[in-house]
Amino acid sequence: MAHPNNDLPSIARRLAAGRMLHDGVPLAQVAQAMGMKNATVEKYQHLLEKGGLDALRDVGVGGRPSSLDAEARAWLAEALRGSPREYGFDSDNWTNLRLRELITRRFGVSYSRVYAWRLATDLGVSYRFGRSA
Repeated sequence: MAHPNNDLPSIARRLAAGRMLHDGVPLAQVAQAMGMKNATVEKYQHLLEKGGLDALRDVGVGGRPSSLDAEARAWLAEALRGSPREYGFDSDNWTNLRLRELITRRFGVSYSRVYAWRLATDLGVSYRFGRSA
């Protein structure tokens, strides 16, 4: 089964380290190859032993918890499946900037470009976005 977060750089790097450990590459060599501290790779090794690559995949990517609850996230996912015109934008294309504007208008919170992309990815709608701001 494909996991939408596998494309996030931090998760892809963590999974690459996990695959190396799984293949028997020594911890210190994984740390050096991946540019990680030994303690980080030890943590990954422990997680790998307990729950495999899924355990590594499920480690959070940092930051504070989202201000949007499950209901708000569901509304947002549904909105992003439609046209931006339905929400007052002058185009049929979603962009990161339009997503952030929609969130601010609807929920009164501001997110960075990076977090907005992460949110769209988590919601399974990042495919709807163009490359512009």
